[in-house]
Amino acid sequence: MNKEDLLALWKGISWEKHDSGIYFLGRYLNKDINIYFTGYCEQDLVLLSDDLMTSLYRNLEHLDKKAQKVIHDNWPDKAVTELELRELILDKSSSYGEFALGYDAGVSPAGSLYLLVKFDKYFQVDRELVYEIY
Repeated sequence: MNKEDLLALWKGISWEKHDSGIYFLGRYLNKDINIYFTGYCEQDLVLLSDDLMTSLYRNLEHLDKKAQKVIHDNWPDKAVTELELRELILDKSSSYGEFALGYDAGVSPAGSLYLLVKFDKYFQVDRELVYEIY
């Protein structure tokens, strides 16, 4: 999928290219979502299937609910209210499966805590959370 098609699909703005990847701000259900293509260059984006990106867009609300359940299942004793989806990450190295959804869980003693929920190419959720601190 090319840059113009991605921006049109996600109502994207602020396209940025860095050595580490491509990033832009998208809109979904009237909310901002940061979309990261980590490790990708623009030429790599054409390797992404239009079907994958279109399916992600169409199913994001359902995928968000699946991810929220994983978060709640992993933190049953915590008073975790519903977290807002902040990020969609596609990592060329597949370190997050096919893609991951990211949530800002607030500030921890070590810094800002993000929870990532990985999905495979069939949109099946990984039950294990990824914790990242910034």
